[in-house]
Amino acid sequence: MAHSPVVIAGAGPVGLTTSLLLSAAGVPNVVLEKRHGTSLLPRSRGIMCRTAEIWSHLGLLPALRARSLPAEWTRYLLYVQGLSGPEIGRMEATSQIAEFTASYSPAPFLCSTQDRMDEVLNAAAQDQENAQVLFGHEVIGIEDTGNGVSVRVRDESGETYPIDADWFVAADGANSPTRQALGIEMSGIRTQRWYLNAHFRADLSRWTEPDRKGSLIWVLDTVIEGVFQPLDGRNEWAGGSSFDATVDPPESFTAERVREMFRTMIGPGGEDTEIDLIGFWPWFVSATVAERFRQGRVLLVGDAAHQVPPFGGIGMNTGVQDAHNLVWKLAAVIKGWAGDALLDSYELERREVAQRACAYGMTNAKHVSAIREWPAAARVAALRQYGNWAGLDVGVHYTTGAFVPDGSPPPGHEVAVHEYHPSARPGARAPHLWMRTPKGRVSTIELFHDGFTVVAGASGGAWTEAARKLNEASPAPVRAYTLGIDPDVEHDKFGQLYGLDPDGAVLVRPDGHVAFRSRGAVSDPAAVLADALAVALGRKQTA
Repeated sequence: MAHSPVVIAGAGPVGLTTSLLLSAAGVPNVVLEKRHGTSLLPRSRGIMCRTAEIWSHLGLLPALRARSLPAEWTRYLLYVQGLSGPEIGRMEATSQIAEFTASYSPAPFLCSTQDRMDEVLNAAAQDQENAQVLFGHEVIGIEDTGNGVSVRVRDESGETYPIDADWFVAADGANSPTRQALGIEMSGIRTQRWYLNAHFRADLSRWTEPDRKGSLIWVLDTVIEGVFQPLDGRNEWAGGSSFDATVDPPESFTAERVREMFRTMIGPGGEDTEIDLIGFWPWFVSATVAERFRQGRVLLVGDAAHQVPPFGGIGMNTGVQDAHNLVWKLAAVIKGWAGDALLDSYELERREVAQRACAYGMTNAKHVSAIREWPAAARVAALRQYGNWAGLDVGVHYTTGAFVPDGSPPPGHEVAVHEYHPSARPGARAPHLWMRTPKGRVSTIELFHDGFTVVAGASGGAWTEAARKLNEASPAPVRAYTLGIDPDVEHDKFGQLYGLDPDGAVLVRPDGHVAFRSRGAVSDPAAVLADALAVALGRKQTA
């Protein structure tokens, strides 16, 4: 029987990210995918800044940027009375514009699609010594033995074989066979809303040039209302419309009917538009979250753990963050840094984020409906949350989990997803700040990915010395940096962002979330840091 420390079911963006992060952590893994290749569907178009930060650590941004929609298409979301009709209004999508995102992230928003993303992720995963990615290999059964997971696999020839895994990660989609086999229920909202998406080529430039470009072009006040989504800024498009399945069953849609749908959405002048339809697919809108993300040695990630409405494009991004949260903890357990109790915090932290993401998607769905009811430019401009999500993206935070609360109040973005208030409150993503090092100008974000990191103020030498000693005594790596000593770095800015005095410090986890913060000096920093690290590794409970 073959053995792998981790077996992953599913080679979509989340499964492949899980594999890449495990490989980067030195953990061998096997990815099993029943399809014969990566996805051909242009779904999951938005790569938010937090996801771009994670993929940047893996060296993927140049290839992803080359496969992304040109930036001039991503500045606005447009609302029109038919593609050929007058404009109702437009909203500036600040979370997609580099001049805005550069203030809070070293990584850009990119507008790409799953087929393009998966191409890049798969090529990178296939290139890792620690990984095997096997297409045409379907997981047909798993058994948690208590000490591991026995995985039964069927290959493309129909032969079956076993793999003995220490841990099993299910990234096998919204209809996850793993979740269903384990009897894990989904809670939340199953709407009655169906949607038809399509992928096509067409020359629509007469209605978009020179100044009607948007990452989403919502078509309202026509017989059929829906959205056009530019994929390459030239002639490749995705788009779709909602439909009532009680009137139009999903199987009733034909290729010609879909072409006519888009011609109708174009409006006057679009009747003879040539539409080269590549494919189309109906799907059901849900906002549901699994009751459990962990069952023994089996862990759910991505759509297997939550089904986020697509309005706002946060579903795939939430799944990538799942992988980022899970992998460092899984690696810590496998390497002996922590006991497997640490993995309980994965569900605790990520389930609340999934619920937040579902609420965001449902709110956006209601916003779109409101626009249809009142098609006015003022109404469109008021819907800032759609396309402006910094508080939900780089403001990602946990209220309970593997960190030491410091009693500070929660940040303001808990109620306003379009506003980001940088915070180093324990549980939050540590804020971005540029700093100069011997290796050049880097962001603080780039420090937090392969171990624990202590960042101290200019007078925080006692903290960095304590971190050095802790690194020698602990199996988990602990690095330390002092900010505020370089004239090119404004200490006040660091102190403001991180909520620290010059003699204070933070301990940041490998996933970039703050595990501990002390505003100022303490009498025994070595003991305090050791306790904080024990909490972050699940070895000790917070008081």
